[in-house]
Amino acid sequence: MLKTRLLTLYFFTLFNTYLLCAEPINEVSLDNLDGTVEGQLKLFYYDIHKETDEDAYATSLGGYLMYTTDTNEDLYGSVRFHNSTPITNYRNKQDTQLFNEEDAGTLSVLSESYLALHDDKQELKVGNMMLSTPMMNDDVTRTVPWSYQGVTYSTNISKHSQFQLYYINQLRSHTSDEYKKESASGEIGSSGITMLNLKHNDGSLTLNTYYYYAPDLYSTFIAQSDYKLRQKDETFFCFGAQYFNSGDGGKYAQTENKNGGDDIDLLAFRVGYNTQKWIINLNYSQNFGLSGIVKGYGGLAKVYTTSMVANGRGNYKPETWMFKYLYNLDEFKWGQTQLALWLTNTRVKDSRGNDFDAYYMHLKHNFDVTSSVYIRYENIHYKNAKSDVGYFRVISEYKF
Repeated sequence: MLKTRLLTLYFFTLFNTYLLCAEPINEVSLDNLDGTVEGQLKLFYYDIHKETDEDAYATSLGGYLMYTTDTNEDLYGSVRFHNSTPITNYRNKQDTQLFNEEDAGTLSVLSESYLALHDDKQELKVGNMMLSTPMMNDDVTRTVPWSYQGVTYSTNISKHSQFQLYYINQLRSHTSDEYKKESASGEIGSSGITMLNLKHNDGSLTLNTYYYYAPDLYSTFIAQSDYKLRQKDETFFCFGAQYFNSGDGGKYAQTENKNGGDDIDLLAFRVGYNTQKWIINLNYSQNFGLSGIVKGYGGLAKVYTTSMVANGRGNYKPETWMFKYLYNLDEFKWGQTQLALWLTNTRVKDSRGNDFDAYYMHLKHNFDVTSSVYIRYENIHYKNAKSDVGYFRVISEYKF
């Protein structure tokens, strides 16, 4: 164990030394390419510590490389590859979900490959793509993201309003290189998933409504409002409310699924105060249904009461309070550092669930716009016989 920790520390020291000393790669001439190239190099160490003999730890070296043709043209395309390769010693590395689900080995995927037709008001995409919606998103907590295969259409219907229509017929999880008719919460069948979204954003008020139609699994309605009451340019109060409701379970629906089922009935609120130096938030949620909403159809469901691992999105009717505090230190010669402390209190309303308290801390340092190191720790203390668990991650990134 000690040897593994020392070896991992050695790798991170070398990698971060590289981040400090590397010359920006964008100085290389790309004039001969009719488009843009960008990428990321990521070193990810993950350690899961349990009181029982179920510890897991592993280190991944990977990232992505993406090429996009000229987006000023009416028709453009994009291709992105992601990779995550295990290095150094490990234990139960499959539990870290950093690698291929079949053999916990190297994971190399075509995460995006699409064509897009657009003008200044609307855009149509066809192919494999990463998404950012409450119940289908990329999930950036690992090296390789989720991605989706289908057709998406978005249009600006007014100065402040937008409409989106998606049809997804296959998904690829963050531990697989295959696109399948399998979501995070079950098979989607031949009908796939259709999503409609109507969004209004006037700078102070944001209103979102989503409807996911998946007749072979379950369908979900979401409404969310967020309001900023500005005091100064970078100082404001924020208020938010969310509602998630699912039903119409199909043949693949599992009501008691923690990732998502046909009995989600979740209400959440948040209030916060933001300044240039610090952010403070108090978040609350209550799921009145038996189904969880941890991953939804894919990625990580975007509920206010979400920490690194602890959350209020589980099944068996959890009620959760979450306090979040972030502080940005003054910038200096070697970059800028952010500190965070989050506290979570969850109590369930069904005897099958687990009450717990959790605390989370992180330190994120940006050396510049291209390189960073992110140190995260969370401890979950269960109130019943379930074993406590600690999660530790160190993530170094270099973008080009």
